Amino acid sequence: MRYQFIHSVLLIIIFVSAVITPVNAQTIESKPELLYDSIRVIALDGRLTEAEVMARDLVENHSGYGDAVVLLARIIAWQERYPEAVEILDSLIILQPEHADARDARETIREWMDSAAGIQEYNTVLTGEGMEKSDIEAAGMESDTAFRGVDLYTGYSFDAFDKPYQRFWQIFSMGAIYPTAKGPLLGGVNFGNLRSDQLSGVSETGIQLQVEYWPKTGEKGYMWIAWAYSPFRYFPQHRISAEYWRNLSKGWVVSAGASYYYFDRNIFIPAFSVEKYLGKFWFSGKTYVHLKDAGTTASFFLKARRYLNDFDYLQLTAGAGTAPDEPFDIATDLDRQKAIAFKAAVNKGLGRQLSVKAGVGYSREEYTGSLKRNRFEGFVTLTYSPVGK
Repeated sequence: MRYQFIHSVLLIIIFVSAVITPVNAQTIESKPELLYDSIRVIALDGRLTEAEVMARDLVENHSGYGDAVVLLARIIAWQERYPEAVEILDSLIILQPEHADARDARETIREWMDSAAGIQEYNTVLTGEGMEKSDIEAAGMESDTAFRGVDLYTGYSFDAFDKPYQRFWQIFSMGAIYPTAKGPLLGGVNFGNLRSDQLSGVSETGIQLQVEYWPKTGEKGYMWIAWAYSPFRYFPQHRISAEYWRNLSKGWVVSAGASYYYFDRNIFIPAFSVEKYLGKFWFSGKTYVHLKDAGTTASFFLKARRYLNDFDYLQLTAGAGTAPDEPFDIATDLDRQKAIAFKAAVNKGLGRQLSVKAGVGYSREEYTGSLKRNRFEGFVTLTYSPVGK
């Protein structure tokens, strides 16, 4: 009963937030520039697949909105699909020859395209004369754009409680994110370290490998596909996740997905969400369903994000239930029964090339019968973009 009450309160909060926010869905419909601002923020945040889907929908619903067409072309060009971007701008210039931003964008993208072609030809000539790639690098002739668009990241997170025993779990991670024609591709490695005073005490470290992909699926959809493997007994041996988002126009997005984990048993958790962009605000309501032999349980999480500028934002999360709002990182998560959780996160740009994302969280959870404990978590991730944002 108590958790049903909490779920109701969370639903009321998101409804009231949408109502009292001075920017509402009707305003966005009549003033598409507000949705334009949201898409631009998302694109500059590096979520190009998501931004492209929303920009295409905005252009479809407001075909005469030239600025939206230019934004769509730029988003496509940032994914290095230059000919497609130029074609879009050419079509706009025919209809709106006075659109100066369209002409400027076309000229800039043409320069990018010519530069990319020139670099490719230069490298082809060098390698064709018998020089290996390693020779080019050793001679200092490798282009600055060899790692163009590849972001490097490193991160740290911890999760701790002290009942019925003290446990401190931490993960050190590193990897790279590479933009492909369909969407970003991530490859990384995680090192997990567990310290516990249970029984005679535990202090172990193990490795986990992971791959994630965010492909675009048509003009209104995009996906997230993830796989991780670990021989370390505290990580899941296998973790497979997939989720599909569908843009419904006017800032509304829905998603459905599922995660599979294998420890010493099979775990399957479907998830469903509804998202809404309101100017510089983003709201998300997400339900996780935990399918177990003893019965099905669920949890609900509400997230609210406020963008402070084109890149920086603050995010708050509140939720309750029995299924986690994050993947199972460690086998002892299987003991978790019910919880109320609160989290706060911040994303901040530190110049053109470096950004940081950090957060903290607290949950009050049941772990055995009706016994309860406090649980604390935190994380920090640094991302380096060699060519800047």
